[in-house]
Amino acid sequence: MLRRPLTALALTIAAGLPGVASAATVHVGSSMPVTKQILPEMATIQATLGEILTMQQATGTAITQSADKLGTLISQDGQATRKQMIFSNETQRLEEARRSFSVPDSICSDSASGVAAQSKRAAGSTASRLSSGSGVSSAAVKKRIATVSEEQARDAFDGANVHAAYCSSAEYARFGGTGICPAVSPLPGGDSQVRSVYAGAGPEGQAPVLSWSQEQTDAAMAYMKNTARPSAGRTPGKGEVSTVTGRTYVGLLNEYNGIIDAASEPQLALIADSKPSETTRDALREALQSPSSAEYFDQVASPEAKAKGYMSQREFESFEAGRRYANTAWVSDLQQMEGDNLTRELIRTTAQMNWQLNDIKEQLRKGNVIEGQLLAAFARQSYAPRLKQLESAMNQGAAK
Repeated sequence: MLRRPLTALALTIAAGLPGVASAATVHVGSSMPVTKQILPEMATIQATLGEILTMQQATGTAITQSADKLGTLISQDGQATRKQMIFSNETQRLEEARRSFSVPDSICSDSASGVAAQSKRAAGSTASRLSSGSGVSSAAVKKRIATVSEEQARDAFDGANVHAAYCSSAEYARFGGTGICPAVSPLPGGDSQVRSVYAGAGPEGQAPVLSWSQEQTDAAMAYMKNTARPSAGRTPGKGEVSTVTGRTYVGLLNEYNGIIDAASEPQLALIADSKPSETTRDALREALQSPSSAEYFDQVASPEAKAKGYMSQREFESFEAGRRYANTAWVSDLQQMEGDNLTRELIRTTAQMNWQLNDIKEQLRKGNVIEGQLLAAFARQSYAPRLKQLESAMNQGAAK
């Protein structure tokens, strides 16, 4: 505090005041209000200001830390969002890749189509061998097929001997115990009932089968001989064919044999298609790796296919078609297919339909050949007598 001598001040004041004659000297050494009142309050104010400053610093620090934490949270949230988006995109791409490139459980059964052509060629070769009697185990049936034609009475006699192996219960009731019906056959009517070539010979009530045992094949061949290769006359001997009449007879018989060969071809092809073929073994083994195909096989496969592990060409094609359309397990597989796999399955089904349509086309061609021969036979039957009559007239005119 600035202290000025009070005496000089008083003199100065007194000099300016009128009527003042003298002044007294005064000395002030301290100020009690300043010391005891103002300074303590100033100290309090200073302490309060220090606390306010400290509080402001703490508040600023807290705000800064909060801002840092908020920034960190925002940054972490952004990173989490980006990671989630990346994961979602990766998952979507993986799912698309799975739909497009994953291999379904049924893929093994798809390779079965790879042996379709091979199996069909094998069946064609079998039909050719059966035509001459090869592949027939019954000696009586094989002899009827392999030997040249006999006269009608002899051919019928040999047919009766063959029928002894296919006697029915009704026939046994009439002439059982005789040479042509010693006992009721396990394949009754095998040589006289058309189911022998459609569904396989067997006892009454037997479910149709598409892969036949050797005994069923023999029965079907006996039926084919009776219905598609009946005898129209015997084959002449060496001495007989040297004559003009013998040569004419052989030529006419050859025409007849050509017709009945065409007549027997559909049955031979059906029989050959029904014989188990080892060409289907590998394809069937791979197909059965698919649970749905294995389930369908257990339901519908023939006893021969289950026992041997392979099936006939006919049953193979039926199995390939049926394991899709008639198989509820395949329907479950189909419901699980998506994207490219579903498209592939539809393409495979369409391709199989095309294969079968081509086979139908070939069957129609064979049928047209037979119809043409029937038309030729009808024309010959209609025109031959008239031509013969005119030929006789011409011969008589030339003689005159």
